Amino acid sequence: MTIDADERELYDSSIQCMAYFGIMAGLGSGGEAEDPKMVESGTKFLAIATVLADDDKAQIQTDFDAQMGKFARIAEHPDDPDMIRQVQDIDESCTFLETLVDTMLEGAS
Repeated sequence: MTIDADERELYDSSIQCMAYFGIMAGLGSGGEAEDPKMVESGTKFLAIATVLADDDKAQIQTDFDAQMGKFARIAEHPDDPDMIRQVQDIDESCTFLETLVDTMLEGAS
């Protein structure tokens, strides 16, 4: 995997958003077992991470597992205001980043 400094932040954010949207997809919405919109969002960030990581699936899996571990630690304290704020910050960041990605994709079409 060859990621330069400029790509590193986007890669790390993509891994975080992939994990976040994956968790949200698993939680579902409206009584469904899976939220298709969240699955689509997570898949979009998997694609970005895969391109940036030169298709290094082992590294992506390692980084994804580390991110999931971070979410597990957050979930251990669901009533902690700091943990709630962290999840809200991640949600805002990933939603914003997805908007940017969608805008870029629309512009490329």
